[in-house]
Amino acid sequence: MKIRIITVGNKPDIWLQDGIKSYIKKFPNFTKLEWVEIKSEKKFSSIENKKKEEAQRIKAHIKGAGYICLDERGTSFSSLNFSSKLQNWLQNFPTITFVIGGADGLDSQLLKESIENISLSKMTLPHHTVKLILIEQIFRAFSILNNHPYHRE
Repeated sequence: MKIRIITVGNKPDIWLQDGIKSYIKKFPNFTKLEWVEIKSEKKFSSIENKKKEEAQRIKAHIKGAGYICLDERGTSFSSLNFSSKLQNWLQNFPTITFVIGGADGLDSQLLKESIENISLSKMTLPHHTVKLILIEQIFRAFSILNNHPYHRE
């Protein structure tokens, strides 16, 4: 089973990189995790054109895999429900890709073509912080699915 996380933007601050790396190290050996960073477009004629260009580069890394977009208007889940969803996605697709947009969000067509659009919070979050929250929630989902004591109710 493979999980790919594609993010748009510049490299996060060191403290955030360290947090992300600490969760990546904890992942179970049976799960392959791939992290793809796509630089945010700097020059663009409009925000929509910027998002379209970023979407093209994102699609080059999706490679026919099922993908889930993170979007503030997406469906919210509890950690338990998210773990069930993750299990379902992994049973139906050999690779699951999570896509985190840049500061301006994701292209509407990319959102439309995804398996699902999910939200980590009703609050607006900085996209760099979303990276850390997502990797933690994926790790938490695996701990729930494997009866690991990390998750507590």
